[in-house]
Amino acid sequence: MTKLDFTIPFSGFASTTFINCFTSVYMYLEDMRQEDKGVTRCSQWENGQCSSCGNCATKPHAMQERCFFLFDTICGHSSLRCAYDGVPGEMERLINADDFYDGGAADNIEFLFGFGGYDYQAVTDTAVFMERIAASIDRNKPVIAKLKGNSVPFAVITGYDGDEIICPDFRCAQKSPEPAVTPACIDSLYLIGDRVAPKYTLADGLKRIERVMDYCLREGMWDGYMKKIGTYGPDSLGEDEPEGRKARMKRLAETMWHTFDSHNFAEVFRTYLPGSLNRDAYDSINDVKRLADPAFGESIHTINWRYGYTHDLAWSIIGLDECIDWNDWKSHYYGDMLQVVIGKLKENDGAVLECVRSIIKLLEE
Repeated sequence: MTKLDFTIPFSGFASTTFINCFTSVYMYLEDMRQEDKGVTRCSQWENGQCSSCGNCATKPHAMQERCFFLFDTICGHSSLRCAYDGVPGEMERLINADDFYDGGAADNIEFLFGFGGYDYQAVTDTAVFMERIAASIDRNKPVIAKLKGNSVPFAVITGYDGDEIICPDFRCAQKSPEPAVTPACIDSLYLIGDRVAPKYTLADGLKRIERVMDYCLREGMWDGYMKKIGTYGPDSLGEDEPEGRKARMKRLAETMWHTFDSHNFAEVFRTYLPGSLNRDAYDSINDVKRLADPAFGESIHTINWRYGYTHDLAWSIIGLDECIDWNDWKSHYYGDMLQVVIGKLKENDGAVLECVRSIIKLLEE
C-alpha cells in the first residue's frame, strides 16, 4: 500500500467539485497548512451538523475555505447567474461540465491549472488508469479524478493498494463520493505535472470575471425572473394559480442558493479591506497580493457592502418561500415586492461589475 500524507480538508461550501478538489490538491503541493488548535472535532466535523460553536476562524478548514473562495472567484464561477428556465448559457458551459456547481469544464480546468502554475495532463484511457495513478502517487502528486455514476462529480486520489484506490477524508465537503471511488467509476484523470510560471495573472482572472458578469447582465438573467415573478403580465406570478405561484417562488428561492456564491466573491475582496489580518494565504498565490494596493480601496469597499446586501436579500427570499400561503388571495400581489428585490440584486451585480472594471484598468496602467 502506498499512501500520501494528505490531510488537507475540503470546503463545506461545495461537494467535491473540481474547484474544491483543485484547492485541496494545490494546498498540498504548496505545503499550505493551518495549525490545528484543537478545534477540529467540532459538531460539523463529527456529524455534519453545525452548532455555531464559532471555531470556524481557527480550525484547519478555514485556510482551505479561503483558498476555495479565491479559486472559485478568480475563474468566474462565483459570478455565474442561472436563467429562470435552468438552461445553461454560454458562460455556464465555459465553466461547468455537467451541473451548476462542478466547475469541471475543460476551459475552467485549464485556467485554474494555469493560474495556479502547474502543468497537467488529462487521461481518458481506462486501460492505464491504475498505472498512471500509481506513477503519480509515487512522485508525491495526488490525482484529481472525474467520476461517473457517482453522487459527486470529482474526487481526489491519494494512494493505491494493488488495484484499490485510496482517497482522503472528504467529510468536510457537502457531499462525499458515493459509492466509494473505484477504477470503474472514473471517467478521466487529471495528473499534475511540474511547477511552472503561472500562465494567467490576477488581471486575467478579473477579466474572466468581467466577461461572465457582463454576459449575465446583457443576457437579462435577472430580467427573466422579474417577468416570471411579477404581479402583472401574461406569464406572471399574479396571473397564475396558487400552485403555479408556489412553483415560481420555489424556482426563485433555488436561484438564491446559487447567488450565495456572491459570499465567496465578497470574502476574497474584503480580505484586502484596511485592517484585514487574513491575507497570508492569498498573498502567497500568484500575484493576488496586488489587491492590497490602496488605489483599489473604494472599489473593494463597494464590493464588500454590495454583495453583503445581496447575501441578505437572498436569505429573505428563501425565508419568504418557506412561509407564504399561496392560497391566500393577497399572494397575487407579492410579485411587486419580489420584483423590487430582484431589481436590487441586478443593481448590485452591475455595481460590482463596474468595480471589477475599475480594478482591471488600474492594474493595467
